[in-house]
Amino acid sequence: MYRKQHKKDIAAEAVKKRRRATKKPYSRSIVGATLEVIQKKRTEKPEVRDAAHEAALREIKKTKDEKMAEVMAKSQTQSKVPKGAAPKGTKLGGGGGKR
Repeated sequence: MYRKQHKKDIAAEAVKKRRRATKKPYSRSIVGATLEVIQKKRTEKPEVRDAAHEAALREIKKTKDEKMAEVMAKSQTQSKVPKGAAPKGTKLGGGGGKR
């Protein structure tokens, strides 16, 4: 009994080797794209794919330029000093530096 508990047994039992389960390839849809759409994109020619990519980049760039124009226009109107604003001068109150 002691020899068996402490693995001193000479006649060890044959242990079956474990096999790892092989991963089988499968296709499934991703959120926002069905399996048919993915397969269609995968089979289309690279030239068509590149042309679509370039068109999308141009569209993004155009919208980015429009947004930048809006931001510039807003900053131009906000830089003007409103009526009744205090003139810039010396600040009042303690600066709070080291002594």
